[in-house]
Amino acid sequence: MQSRSCVNVPSREEEAAYRIGNMAYRALLEEVYTLPKPGLVDPYSNGAHTDMNVVSFERSAKALKPYFVTMALEGERLWEAPPVLFETIRRIGILAERAMYQATGGVNTHKGLVFHLGILCGAAGACHRSFGRVALKQLMEMEQAMVRNVLVKEVQNMETFVSKGEKNLQKYGLTGARGEAISGYFSVFKISLPVMSMGLYNGQEWNRVKLETLFHLMSQVDDSNILSRHNPKVLNQVKKIAAEFLKAGGAYRKESIDLLKELDKWFVKKNISAGGSADLLAVTIFLTLLTGEWGGLYGIHETGRQTLSGERAGAFEGVSCL
Repeated sequence: MQSRSCVNVPSREEEAAYRIGNMAYRALLEEVYTLPKPGLVDPYSNGAHTDMNVVSFERSAKALKPYFVTMALEGERLWEAPPVLFETIRRIGILAERAMYQATGGVNTHKGLVFHLGILCGAAGACHRSFGRVALKQLMEMEQAMVRNVLVKEVQNMETFVSKGEKNLQKYGLTGARGEAISGYFSVFKISLPVMSMGLYNGQEWNRVKLETLFHLMSQVDDSNILSRHNPKVLNQVKKIAAEFLKAGGAYRKESIDLLKELDKWFVKKNISAGGSADLLAVTIFLTLLTGEWGGLYGIHETGRQTLSGERAGAFEGVSCL
């Protein structure tokens, strides 16, 4: 008598959800592995941060990966009810944040990206279920159907201001992460995605493409993290510095890496971290990965952790092995 082994074969929806969640995970790593990013955590420097380093980000990304897969799978399941999908994504996001804090010893490495990539993973899963692929136009239509009405009401009716982004709303009238989602990620589609696509189309080196993309964001975005640490005057100074860097040739000129190392020293001294722009870089990478997977445009390859001469990362050892 022949024996039969029971093998759980993933469904088409489960396979797609895993691919989407893995792309979100890759986007987190690709962002932190971009170097050197002045004031931001990367393998070269901890930037203007004393409580985290690249290892913190790696542990956080690993902890968040299964939640992104789950969010995409919920998109596959709730594709016909976008507002319900968004409500479900938010509940999963609370669990994801707890996993992040546990992995990092209580440090907020990716809270903003749990929000952004959580929404987009859910929308991507819904698009895959609806169309059998993930195209950017349909993705943004789904994202808007999920979040716009809910988030507009939240911003209009907010009475308590707890998070840094909410305090920026109260003080400066800036809507932060909610505003990006409400706009259908206008900054990404207007600023960063065209820059990244053009760099890849022209065959530029991947790390420099990411740096060029980041500086375009820094030159134009009202970065909530800079405002939380400082004020509009410092934000405008950062925008000017980023614009001048781009005007002089940007990340594609030969000497740019050395210039960015020096700029990192200045950002660290001034305690400046363009974390909002870094989050949008990760969103841009995620959308580029999605486009390469289902849209047939520019495929990108994982960088892995690079190092530079004079590497300064690793000075902070505050994250214990969990």
